[in-house]
Amino acid sequence: MKVISIINKTSHVPVQTLDCFVDKGYLQGTGGSLPDVDVDFQSDRRQEVKEYIERRYNHDGKQRVFSAGTFTTLKLKAVLKDVARVHRVPVNIVNYITAIFEDDNMSWTDLFTMAATNKKVHSFITEYPQVIEDIRTLMGQPRSSSVHASALLVTPDSKDGKDLECFDFTPIKKIDGVLISEFDGYSLDEQGLLKNDCLGIKELSKLQAVINICNDKYHTDITFQNIVQSGLDDPKVYQLLQKGYTQNIFQFSSKGMTKFLVSMQPDKIEDLIAANALFRPATLDSGSTDKYVDCKLGDADPVYLWGTYNAMKNTYGVLCYQEQLAQIAREVGKFSLGEGVKLVKLISKKKVDKILALRDKFMTGANENGCPKEDAEAIWHMFEVAGGYLFNKSHATAYAVTAYAGAYLKANYPTAFYTIALQWAKDDEIPTLMSEMELCSEAKIVPPDINVSGGTFITDYETNKIFWSLSRIKMLGAKATEWIINERNVRGEFSSIENFIERIFRYKLKQYKYWDDPDNPNEATKCPVNARHVRHLILSGCFDKTENAQSVIERYAILEKAAKCLGFEISEKDIPEDLRNKHYFWSQQQIAISGIGAIDYKRIYDNSEAKPKIKGKASWALLKNIQDPDYDGKRVAVCANIVDIEEKKFKDKKTGENRVFCKLLLQQNNDLVEMIIWNDEWMNVRATLCKGGPLSSAKNKMLICSAQVKYSDYTGGNNLQLYKSSIIDIL
Repeated sequence: MKVISIINKTSHVPVQTLDCFVDKGYLQGTGGSLPDVDVDFQSDRRQEVKEYIERRYNHDGKQRVFSAGTFTTLKLKAVLKDVARVHRVPVNIVNYITAIFEDDNMSWTDLFTMAATNKKVHSFITEYPQVIEDIRTLMGQPRSSSVHASALLVTPDSKDGKDLECFDFTPIKKIDGVLISEFDGYSLDEQGLLKNDCLGIKELSKLQAVINICNDKYHTDITFQNIVQSGLDDPKVYQLLQKGYTQNIFQFSSKGMTKFLVSMQPDKIEDLIAANALFRPATLDSGSTDKYVDCKLGDADPVYLWGTYNAMKNTYGVLCYQEQLAQIAREVGKFSLGEGVKLVKLISKKKVDKILALRDKFMTGANENGCPKEDAEAIWHMFEVAGGYLFNKSHATAYAVTAYAGAYLKANYPTAFYTIALQWAKDDEIPTLMSEMELCSEAKIVPPDINVSGGTFITDYETNKIFWSLSRIKMLGAKATEWIINERNVRGEFSSIENFIERIFRYKLKQYKYWDDPDNPNEATKCPVNARHVRHLILSGCFDKTENAQSVIERYAILEKAAKCLGFEISEKDIPEDLRNKHYFWSQQQIAISGIGAIDYKRIYDNSEAKPKIKGKASWALLKNIQDPDYDGKRVAVCANIVDIEEKKFKDKKTGENRVFCKLLLQQNNDLVEMIIWNDEWMNVRATLCKGGPLSSAKNKMLICSAQVKYSDYTGGNNLQLYKSSIIDIL
């Protein structure tokens, strides 16, 4: 059993409940065991919780609170390398041998088993027998210790009438003023001490940040608690999830989970709870997910074995949770609640002999209740099959409620939601976020503005414009960004590129030779901004509004002004003359340096050498239109950037041969589409895509090709596929 709680910013630890756990214990029935207590807090406030618990329980000068320790053990590869170093075995030989070991959890005996079939390993053992002998006693020994990320323990105040401290229960050490147990969490469980997992979750910090914006900008006066106690039935939330707009929704943003939600069409909180429990490898393999979806959508009727309806009515006859198993064991087999929980634990830990001992008790109880024998046997079989991977419902519920809160904020306050999502996002997550934002909200990303943008994403909530962050511009570090923002805050907006340079560089009277001319340490101390930073700011579009640039091409004129102020001229090598009037060149520069930009792909296609070859064989299409069902089967011409490329192997079902295909992720501004190149076509176009170089050399290049739109059962949407006579060109 797990006791799960999610605490938001305004909540506090329920003192009476903790007292029950700490002072009296929380046993599950006669001879029961203590539960796991998992409490998730905002990641930026976890320290406050720890300090509160210490104040609450370290009274009268007694130490009762400490953190659980952890330690790593020596495994085969590590211990072999260490011992071989002592015996002066050449490093290249040791590295070669350890590379053969696929499983680092091999035992000493497993090593000899491998030697029986592997000549290299056999030869190594024969040549260095002392190394092999010495590793036997070292394997599995502790190597290093650390502090558990979340586990806090509070020992009882007294035992057998004696006042005690934590030192009386377990060995304790102090590191940097923090008390840490010498034993790990599992050992502490065996000692009977209650382990409280107080984990800092960044998702809760993100949600609170969105709520703060909503209350400040929209005067909503909402709280996390208000959202989760509101009925959890906002139709806009479920419409959002049904359409697959799940990016940055807690536990729901992976491709597989998104596809599952779209197929499930959730319309109530119970569906979200079930999604958390069902979308796992074992349940996917067992067919439970498909059965749930089919029954929910009315494509199949749920089937209930005798006495199971009450426990399984909300999951359409699918066994999803540990609590359901315990309830059925009680209602059908006449188990007590504690015995039901014990059965769950035994099945999950595969304690076969103890499970079989409970089988007779269950069958007897089922017979006394009037359950038909065949149904009782079917129920027990269901327990054995599903019990090993059933999810804890309280855990799934906590996750689902958190996901609902995120989806609620996304559906009702998308600009605030996406502002925080972008601030926390990794670089590779941003294109997907931006693409989804355009499809399901009025929020839109705009290029950075030197007089608006800051160190993070800044939003104009009246126009729903989210200004790109200065810190996302390459090479522009925190110090340079802070210097620019501070100058703007103190002395007002910048009126031109010349005004910017004069004010920013006023303490550094230096004439540069070129953009990358380095500063000496004294100059960098006086002013962390340099010429290269100025170049990147211009190419990112920061001065477009200030300099009244009507087109991205006019950024060259801004660069010329900056170079003149800094004391040098722009070279042909820096900005090739034949590219100065190409819109896509400047947009590509902006994307490469800042991660944002808009390229006119149709314009590039119209002026390409590939268009006459494709004309009449395929029609131009934008990637954002590819997902339209009407496009299925059409041959289209596309121009896009390759943002990811990957070769994959598969076995041909007809011939049994190993074949190779390629998967590309194409991008047009904020739109992403997958393109598949199957084996025969891939062998023909690989050299064109990679220009004779490695596969990675095709990444970030621009592709023009003709392809066919095809529906993919795997992704649940359309993708692009090359055909035999496809035209393909790399710019």
